[in-house]
Amino acid sequence: MSENPFPPLSVSDVANCALPVWYSRFRNISIKSIILEIPDEVVKYLLADGVFLPLDRNGQPQPSYRNPESADDGMLSDDDNDSENGGENTWGAIPHFPEFQDAVDAAIEALGGLAFPKLDWSAPKARFVCLGMDASWISLGQTLRCKTAADVFLLLKSSDFVVHDLTCPFEACNGESVVDKDIGTLTPDQYHLVLRKWYDMHPSMEFRCFVKNNQLVGMCQRDCMNFYPFLVSLKPALQAAITEFFEREICGKFMNSSFVLDVYVNKGNHKVWLVDFNPLSPNTDSLMFSWEEILGTGNSDGTMHGLRIVTRAEDVAPGAMGTRYMHNRLPKDAFDFAEHMGMGDGTLAAQMIAGLQEAGAGARPETETETQTYTQTESEQEQGR
Repeated sequence: MSENPFPPLSVSDVANCALPVWYSRFRNISIKSIILEIPDEVVKYLLADGVFLPLDRNGQPQPSYRNPESADDGMLSDDDNDSENGGENTWGAIPHFPEFQDAVDAAIEALGGLAFPKLDWSAPKARFVCLGMDASWISLGQTLRCKTAADVFLLLKSSDFVVHDLTCPFEACNGESVVDKDIGTLTPDQYHLVLRKWYDMHPSMEFRCFVKNNQLVGMCQRDCMNFYPFLVSLKPALQAAITEFFEREICGKFMNSSFVLDVYVNKGNHKVWLVDFNPLSPNTDSLMFSWEEILGTGNSDGTMHGLRIVTRAEDVAPGAMGTRYMHNRLPKDAFDFAEHMGMGDGTLAAQMIAGLQEAGAGARPETETETQTYTQTESEQEQGR
């Protein structure tokens, strides 16, 4: 294979994978979403150093606000509001955009009171995603479920994946259209916040599909750090359902000929839902495949690979699936401390994750009660579209 086996990737190829671009075409088979344009002042806030909240709609500091320039680690208190030279408050340095906050709260309410956020391409990653937590460490319960604009801002502010959207979304582009351009700093004219209706979707039923030249060449479970025994017997039916969905709803209808597709399959009736599109590029995680397998020459019918799932519990032993996004599992301060203590090789992360699992916080196969809960939620999803 050549040094760079990936097909040429243009700016438009990446732009087509932004949810605001494709959502209107596929909304009937995807999760209900509301798209908001992000004002420049909010983009500036999201890119500012530190994890902190803007002023509330009344112009007051929110309870969880932490002054990013403060030398101590305490929360902003009443005493902090007065300056030393006259008692005037110093809140002017805290961002304030009440109109956008109201728009976010209204969108969440319109979606039933619960939503999960993403930007044009990326979303904060939850703890069950195969290779990293990203931002969910900062939220109570390690969940991406948001009830208020403040919940949304906290998740977005703490996500490295979201920062990538705002600073270098086209860095993987290599097509002729990007020659002589500083592609690493090219950004869209308008950013968007996408709020998606919250459903309790179990990670065992999320799958990633790889499409090359409009042919489905591979599928695999997204939560590849866990073994779900029931998937073994469901594998033929799941592969058939996903393949039929791709051929009926996606093939030839998406703007790109090569891309990565994320889907969710209802456990009860095997109905497939579109979750997201991703560019076919090194920046997209190939999960249970190597890129050589995906990009190699397939069979004559284009089905190089079928559905891959984790088939044995021992295949998901700690460290077995790689650590590409290990730095996103824990706060940066933890890794700074690890390096200072001589544990910068992943030892600290392994110890902390093992501790979470021992305390019962680690991911594990669902119980019968959980199965009933997700089945009920999927039924509500069918009725709520």
